[in-house]
Amino acid sequence: MKQLRADKQGPHRVAFERNKKRILKTKHTCGICGQDVDKTLAYPHPLSPVIDHIIPVSKGGHPSNIDNLQLTHWKCNRDKSDKLYSGQTNATETIGNRNLPKTIEWTSYEFKT
Repeated sequence: MKQLRADKQGPHRVAFERNKKRILKTKHTCGICGQDVDKTLAYPHPLSPVIDHIIPVSKGGHPSNIDNLQLTHWKCNRDKSDKLYSGQTNATETIGNRNLPKTIEWTSYEFKT
């Protein structure tokens, strides 16, 4: 039997949905590419809005904490997948298959639980 992630079940699901609504109301740019997100677009459009876990749940990120969630385009979120980014000092260094966006200071990012 497949195990559901913590943000898909139980008490984290309620908190995730609450924070998702808050982010959709207050944020307007993609946390990955930095471009505006058109909230009128619906899935499966590649630029439709989705909520991304900055530190993936599979890598130990909190499933519902608003500090670990960001608004992104669907395609940007799929490209990021479950990648983690190290605390390197050079923000333009290629990590994985792309350069990190400038919308968040990724080199100093620390997730607080």
